[in-house]
Order: sequence, then structure tokens, then C-alpha cells
Amino acid sequence: MDPYEQLGVSRVINASGMMTALGGSTISAATGAAMAAAGQQQVVIDDLQRRAGADIARLLGTEDAMVTTGAAAGIALMVAALVAGSDLSRVEALPDPGDAPHEIIIQAGHVVNFGAPVRQMVALGGGKARPIGSANQVHEAHLTGAINSTTAGVLYVQSHHCVQKGMLSLERVIALSHAANVPVILDAAAEEDLRHFANCGVDLVTFSGGKAIGGPASGIIAGRADLIDACRAQLAGIGRPMKIGKEGIIGLITALHAYLNRDLPALRAHQSALVDELLSAFNAIPGVRTQRLEDEAGRGIERAAIELSPERALDLARFLRAGTPAIYPRGHLLNLGLVAFDPRPLSPDDVQKIVNRVKAFFEGE
Repeated sequence: MDPYEQLGVSRVINASGMMTALGGSTISAATGAAMAAAGQQQVVIDDLQRRAGADIARLLGTEDAMVTTGAAAGIALMVAALVAGSDLSRVEALPDPGDAPHEIIIQAGHVVNFGAPVRQMVALGGGKARPIGSANQVHEAHLTGAINSTTAGVLYVQSHHCVQKGMLSLERVIALSHAANVPVILDAAAEEDLRHFANCGVDLVTFSGGKAIGGPASGIIAGRADLIDACRAQLAGIGRPMKIGKEGIIGLITALHAYLNRDLPALRAHQSALVDELLSAFNAIPGVRTQRLEDEAGRGIERAAIELSPERALDLARFLRAGTPAIYPRGHLLNLGLVAFDPRPLSPDDVQKIVNRVKAFFEGE
């Protein structure tokens, strides 16, 4: 029997993307089988973490890596590593940083809520977020002028949640910060080009394992070996409630190997074909206008979108969510009147159900 049915939880159609609120990604049969096998044996977790970290580092081209429960935990652990290092007394005192430098510089347009405030993840690690500039404009002088004796590092958030216009580029943030001997940590939770962001010059980067990678709820921190050691040291402190089990580690490793060996051109062609199918069907509905949307954060993702007034866009989104099964379109641009559909989580059957429901909305007006 379906385990969700046993709990009375209904399946939904996720046309929004790899969203935590909708369960992240779906795992493959191979990943599920590896997790089941891992759950039936016992190992020394510290040894598993180090071997898994070494494997991830080899795959991504970094000095070292570790597995955690998600990218949000990754932010907290990276900050804690910068504030407390591997000093056990400081590790156990967090989130109180004591007299250690603990300010984490962050551009104002990156102070976002991704389901929780990014500032809170910084605070969990003993840091104090120091926003610089304005929500739509940050200058280099804002960054260089904010660096002082209390600075522990700079956090860059690479995300569709962030303001894209007017922010300093990651390249400039790295150059300016490193010129002042200040480390840079990167939240690249949902990014797809893992090797690029792992080797762009940041000191540490965190990825979600349960989004683009297609693994279970998990996360990766990769980067400098000394700072990864400091991240591991946090497992004796704030990292304890962020620990991940053997099943999650093995599931992530299995999914990561498959992800890095996927046929990306074929995958993109498949996704583009789904977008074409959606747009063609939507355009056949009288009075409907559509557009093909590029990803707002620059990833190689296309989406099908219906253009409406903001009020009608909200009505369509509510109508889709109220049906059975509930359909969740991408809601990031509803205020602009765009109801978008992400092809990545969709099956051909999902596409037809979406088309039928959208037709029902417009026919019922």
C-alpha cells in the first residue's frame, strides 16, 4: 500500500520546481535501493562521513567535503566553522561567539527568506549578519568598507530568491574579500552546475542534496580541507541536531554519482519538449496568452507560463491547488501575472492533467 495513503496524505503534482515544501525531488529506484541496503547494516558514522566526504571532494574537485541534512544546515555549519573553528570550547559555546570575530557580511539583496530567514541560519552558527548596501544596489565600497576586525567572513547567496539586479557578482565578492584575507562562503542550494560553484574560488560552498541532485533530504558542504574539518567539529555542538544518518549519506552519494553522469543534452531536450507541449496546449485555449520563461537566476531551465492579470493569476493558482490531485504551479511571479510551470518534476501524465485543469479554469469563467 502507498505509505502516503496509509497516513491520509494526498499526492500532488509539483509544477513549481525542486521545492522543499513539496518534498524536494523524487529519488530514483537505484537510490532508494541503496538507502534500503544501507539501513540494514551498521557502520562507524565518523568513518562513513569521512569516506563519503572524500568521494564527494573527488567528484567535485575540492580539497574535502562533508554531508549534512540540507543547505540550510550547511549555512549554519559554515558560519560556525568560521567563528569557532575546531576549538572545542568555542564549538560547545555556540551560538555564543564569545570574543571571536563573528560578523558575516551579506549583500542586502541576499537577505532572503527561503522558508526560513537566512539571517537565522547565520545566527545559529554564532554569526551576526551584517547587510551591506541596499536591496537593489550594492557597490564595491560597501563591501570593502564593512570589513573590519569583527569580520569572520562573507556569505554569498546564489538563489532565485535573491535580488539579481544591482548586486555585486560572485567573482567580485571573492576578489575583494580575499584581497582583505576574508573567507567567502557560498549558498548554492538549488544550483545545477556543482563543479562550477565548487571551484569558483569560494572557501566553502553548500548544496542541497534533495533538489537538483535528486537525492534524499540532505546537503553537501565542500571546499578547503581545514574549514571542512572545522565544519565536522560542529557535530559536537550546533551540528548535533543537524546530523544525517547512514541511509541519507549513502542515498546522497548514489544520487550524486548518477547526477554527475547524466546525459544533460538529452535531459534538456526532454524538458524543452514538455514546455513545448504545455505551451501548445495552452495556446489552443481561446484568449490565453503564454510565454517561455528563462530561469530568473540564470540556470539552464525553461518554463511554460500563462500571462494574466495579477488577480486572475492568483485565481488560477488557487484553482489548480484546490483540485484533485492538487497542482502547484510556480508562484514566484504571480504578482506580475505569470503562472509558470516547471517541467523538471513532471511526467507526461502530469502534463495532461495540468492542461485539462487549466482548460477547466478558462471554460468555467
